[in-house]
Amino acid sequence: MYISELNLHGFKSFAKKEKIKFGEGVTVIVGPNGCGKTNIVDAIRWVLGEQKYSVLRSGKMGDVIFNGADGLKPLSVCEAYLTVHNNRGKLPIEYNDIEIGRRVYRDGESEYYINKTPCRLKDIHDLFVDTGMGSDAYSVIELKMIEQILSETADDRKRMFEEAAGINKYKQQRHSALRKFDAVQRDLDRVNDIVQEVEQKVHNLNLQLKRFKRHEKLSSNLFECELALAYIKVHDCESELAPLRKSVSESKILKDEKKSDTSLLEKELEEIKKTYLAQQEELKEKQFSVEDLEKNRELSQSNILIWNEQLKSSDMNVVRLSNELDSSKQKRSIIKDQIAEYKSDSKALEPQIKKQRSAYEKKHSSFEEIEREYSQTQERMKLIQAQRWEAQEKIIEDRSVLDKSISLIEEKTTVSKHLDSKIIHLDTEKSQYAEEQIEIDKKLNKKSESVTKISAELESLRNELDKNEALSSSLEIEKNAQRSELNSLLSKLTFFKELIEQKEGYPDGAKTILDNHKQYDGLIGAVGDLFQIDDKFESAFQSAIGSFAQCLISKDKKSAIKILNAARSQKLGDFSILPLKEFVSVKVDLPSVPKIDGVLGPAIDFCSLPKSAKGLDEGLIGKLLIVEDINKIDVSRLIKEWDIVDLNGAFFGKSSLIKFRNKPKKTSVIGRKKKVLKIEKDIKLLEKSISTNDKEFKSLSKETSILMEKVKSQEELLVQENKLLAELQSDQIKNHYKQSQNLTAISEVKNEKNIVSKDLATLKERVDDIKPTLTNSERLINEYKIELDKISQIFSSVQLKRDTHQQRAQEYKIDLLNMENRQNSLAMQIESSKKSFSEHEKRDAEIQKETTELLHLKKSLSVKIVEQESSLTKISGDIAKEKSVLDLKQKAATATFESMQNIQEKINSEQQMKETLLEQQKLNELRIVELDQTINNIKERMMEKYNSMIPSEMKVDSDSEELEDEIEKIKRGIENIGPLNMAAQEEFEDEQNRLQNLLDQRVDILKSEENLKETIEKIDVVAREKFESTFEKINENFSKLFGMFFEGGTASLSLSGSDDPLEAQIVIHAQPPGKKNQNLRMLSAGEKSLTAIALLFAIYQYKPSPYCVLDEVDAPLDDVNIQKFKKVLNQFAQETQFIVVTHNKLTMEAADYLYGVTMEKKGVSKLVSVKFKGEA
Repeated sequence: MYISELNLHGFKSFAKKEKIKFGEGVTVIVGPNGCGKTNIVDAIRWVLGEQKYSVLRSGKMGDVIFNGADGLKPLSVCEAYLTVHNNRGKLPIEYNDIEIGRRVYRDGESEYYINKTPCRLKDIHDLFVDTGMGSDAYSVIELKMIEQILSETADDRKRMFEEAAGINKYKQQRHSALRKFDAVQRDLDRVNDIVQEVEQKVHNLNLQLKRFKRHEKLSSNLFECELALAYIKVHDCESELAPLRKSVSESKILKDEKKSDTSLLEKELEEIKKTYLAQQEELKEKQFSVEDLEKNRELSQSNILIWNEQLKSSDMNVVRLSNELDSSKQKRSIIKDQIAEYKSDSKALEPQIKKQRSAYEKKHSSFEEIEREYSQTQERMKLIQAQRWEAQEKIIEDRSVLDKSISLIEEKTTVSKHLDSKIIHLDTEKSQYAEEQIEIDKKLNKKSESVTKISAELESLRNELDKNEALSSSLEIEKNAQRSELNSLLSKLTFFKELIEQKEGYPDGAKTILDNHKQYDGLIGAVGDLFQIDDKFESAFQSAIGSFAQCLISKDKKSAIKILNAARSQKLGDFSILPLKEFVSVKVDLPSVPKIDGVLGPAIDFCSLPKSAKGLDEGLIGKLLIVEDINKIDVSRLIKEWDIVDLNGAFFGKSSLIKFRNKPKKTSVIGRKKKVLKIEKDIKLLEKSISTNDKEFKSLSKETSILMEKVKSQEELLVQENKLLAELQSDQIKNHYKQSQNLTAISEVKNEKNIVSKDLATLKERVDDIKPTLTNSERLINEYKIELDKISQIFSSVQLKRDTHQQRAQEYKIDLLNMENRQNSLAMQIESSKKSFSEHEKRDAEIQKETTELLHLKKSLSVKIVEQESSLTKISGDIAKEKSVLDLKQKAATATFESMQNIQEKINSEQQMKETLLEQQKLNELRIVELDQTINNIKERMMEKYNSMIPSEMKVDSDSEELEDEIEKIKRGIENIGPLNMAAQEEFEDEQNRLQNLLDQRVDILKSEENLKETIEKIDVVAREKFESTFEKINENFSKLFGMFFEGGTASLSLSGSDDPLEAQIVIHAQPPGKKNQNLRMLSAGEKSLTAIALLFAIYQYKPSPYCVLDEVDAPLDDVNIQKFKKVLNQFAQETQFIVVTHNKLTMEAADYLYGVTMEKKGVSKLVSVKFKGEA
């Protein structure tokens, strides 16, 4: 079994779809640092279900998705598919090729597939458990893990040993069993809590039954007291109602008399109100007029103030503008003088500028000629230099090709020799495989016949076992049904015995007499106990006999009187008694039985009595006829001679008495003893049947156990034979595959030998062609060097002359620019001064215009102020006149208001008197209603609470206070009893059954707990044995491989920290030859790496993993140790597929397949493949 193919898309740096094909043997992956080699290792781990971000070198699962690069956008999903070739059948699946797939999205959600079918992560883990191919197995070793494997507390090392021992599945089973054990413990605690709770509940229900009777007695006393109290309260309320009703009628008459006096005063008041309202309207109009005049006066005063302020502001503005005009004249004079000065300076600069420009142009012309000479010399020198470098590169390229060709010739020669020896070896293997095939075919045929025979025997045993199990199952079901029926009958028996013992259904006196039967001479028994009937006729006899069933029977009247007197003296309670002798002395003429459909016969034919009660049946039911259904026969024909009763209990008597029973009473006193006898008989029969079934069930169980042992034995034998058959088939497939591989390998090696021979001839021709070309190139380089030295001297002298002329030209140019800048500055100052002068002239004109406008404004404001003051004087006079008129009208309105108030006071006085009467009437009416409501409430309360009316006449010996005290005392007694449960008996039985079920469950849980403990112990024993065996063999292998790697030295493994090997730590002891180090930290990096590799191969030697990934583990090793590493690698490659990531050329030599990882674009990995056993 090996990894045959890996498909990547969007995983880390593999942005595009990439396919990597692996074969058996050694596959080497090479490439520069950072190109994505380890991403292939991460992809293998990831697709097998790795969940730790740190192992995948990520911060979260979404980081494994390609995150973009130059010219490529990030992807939203990545996926990888790993194909495993299951040629050795190690995986428990029927396919030869299994494809494991995984897809992840940006949010971290993963999807898993097996052969394109969606599955769970657990399915993948279960598929590879204990195969050495899981994501956490020992199949992937990185350089950083070397230190971890050799560390003093290496969990990874322990996990590798457990994987090799194959105990991971036992660990999972143990973990699952422990989880179940915890769940069982929780269930047991929960059941114990519930049992405790139910036991407490059963106890509480028992107490509630006792409280109920006491509550019933107190409730009866409470009713009598509350009825008496209600009668007293109703009587008191009715006594108070009569005078109140009389007072209400008198108040109504007086209220009508007061109404007429009040109406006259109200008419007078209405007239005065109208006069007062008219006066108020006139007052409002005058007030509005005065308010308007006052507003006009305020407006005039405000205008005068505003205009005076505006006049003052205008005077100030005129003075300010005059001062500004004088300042402007002075500034214009200064600006004129500045303009004249600037023009004089500018005119003086013009001849100096012309002279400087002429000198600069001469110098610049001379510099340009020298610059052209300098450029030509420089170009010539660059050309020769380029020709020299071109010749130099040609020599380097030719020498590289020559060296490479010579190296390849040597390499190809070695390869050719190796291929010759390989062809000889493959031919030898071919003949060996053919002989092995013949031997395997013989063994396979023999083993197939054995498996077929065992399978037939096993099928026969299984059929017999199924029959026995079916019989056992049916017996078990029948037994459970019988036990359930037995429990039901036992419950019924107990119930009826209790009824008989407690004399349930009889009066108290009858119970006492029956309990002490021997004390009363002449007592025969009770009617209900004497009559024995079938269940079918129970309802009929209950209905017909009725209360006679509770009667006692004595021998004669004398005995009856004695019993009566004794009971009266002892105050035993109620009972009835029939003297048998006198009762049966009255002879009854039995009519003939009618022959009608539905008539079953006379009742005396369906009952039995003891000899001591002979004749009782004729006296009680002599003329009783039993029918099936009274509704289906004509009763009128039979009613004259017979009393008729049907099986449902419907009764028609000759005396016109009609009875009907919906269903018989559960506590019927008739025929109890017969029922008890019948139930006891049924119980004995049922117990006998259960015993017979138990014996038969035990016999079947014993036979089944023997059959199961035989089946188990045959199954184990079949498993062993199948295992041997599978091994033979696997060997046959392996041999076929090896022969196929051998033929392919021979063909490939021969083809490779031809290719190598052709390559050698081509390389030798190339070497002969390159040598003359190298000589010519060296001669040309020397000629270019001489010519370049000459031109360099000429270039230096021309460059010095050019720099001198360039500096002088620059100095002249700077002086010219300074003069021109001075002239431009003067021109700008002249222009600025002219502009400022123009602005001052414009502002002077604006000032003169503003001054004229302000003078006109002052004149108009003075006129407005004089006019407004005249108007203000007139308005003040009008206001004074209107106010005097307003005062007169106000006095008249006040007089009218006072007269209106006097009349209103009289009306109020009358109204107050009327309201007093009305208030008193209302109070009386409210009291009447209140008393009526009180009476109704008392009656309703008694009806609602006790369904009882209050009598019109009743004798009460106590007053209301005594009754209330008694009621309160009874209520406290009821409250002390607490809440009652009316269904306590039923609940008690339910809870008792529930308690028994819980106790049964607890027993089952305890058994389950013991089973789990035994399972965990068995798992620990098996896992411990496997681990110890594996540890010893790996320790032995490690010691040998260490000596081979180091050519001496000692190495061993030991367990420490715990007596239990499953919990102990694995300690590594390693001492290379010539060293006495105390611990592994003292080893060098190379020694550590070699020690870890020795341990890894020791594990593989015990349990070869299908594949192994080694990520740069050879980095610390020197060339000598690399050769040892290669040797061991080739040895183990026969059983294990190796995928090696390396930078070491010596390790690459061991490759059967070579992949190169490159980055043509930054951040995007690409694969290049070489297959040494075939085409690339």
